[in-house]
Amino acid sequence: MPKSIAITLCLAAMLLTTAPVSAAEAPTRDEYVVELEQICKPDQMAIQRAMKGLRADIQAERLQVAAKKFGKASSIFDSTIREITLVSRPAADTAKLGKWFTYLNRQVSFMHEITAQLRLGHAIKAQRLTARFIHNGNLANNVVLAFGFNWCNFKFSRYG
Repeated sequence: MPKSIAITLCLAAMLLTTAPVSAAEAPTRDEYVVELEQICKPDQMAIQRAMKGLRADIQAERLQVAAKKFGKASSIFDSTIREITLVSRPAADTAKLGKWFTYLNRQVSFMHEITAQLRLGHAIKAQRLTARFIHNGNLANNVVLAFGFNWCNFKFSRYG
């Protein structure tokens, strides 16, 4: 019996010492925004470079060229989402950020679908998906409006 009490006390002590540490590791909202912006800015600039002239390519019906551009942007965006997903989140904003990441993951799916439709030469389907992509991006922005993101916000003007 004394051995089980000692084990219980040790476990309780471990829990008490680890709880404050994990709480201290959670960043504030401002720290979180700064960290994410540092990740998002170079990636968004790379997306802008990759998508340069996309609208002209689509209007000229150079869909294979447009598909390559969208595919490159899609892989950049996908890697950005994977990277910012790993950043520890403010405890008070966990639910809100969870919803935001759901929208961002949908953005990735839309980008992959748009790329696939462009590769198949289906410009109309790609346009429909683009409308959904833009709408979903705006919904994502609305979720994190209070964060004041710049580079981590969806701005369709960056996509060609």
